[in-house]
Amino acid sequence: MKLYEFTCLTDEEQYNAIWDIGTHVDNYIKDNIAINLYIINDFFVDVYYDKDKNRILYKKTFKQGELLEKYLDKIKLI
Repeated sequence: MKLYEFTCLTDEEQYNAIWDIGTHVDNYIKDNIAINLYIINDFFVDVYYDKDKNRILYKKTFKQGELLEKYLDKIKLI
């Protein structure tokens, strides 16, 4: 699935695609929000989850850029 195909899906279909074919890569926690990073083929999806209210808030799709920066401190380069 390519990013364009993903964005053409309904919200429910997008979340199903994340859970069914996405691979969880990492998570980042800021305040009470858990941001879970998934990869689907050649793009990423951040799923924002409110830990206090126990619900998904929203998602963001991207291929590169500053949304990946919050995960870079966990990468160990040799």
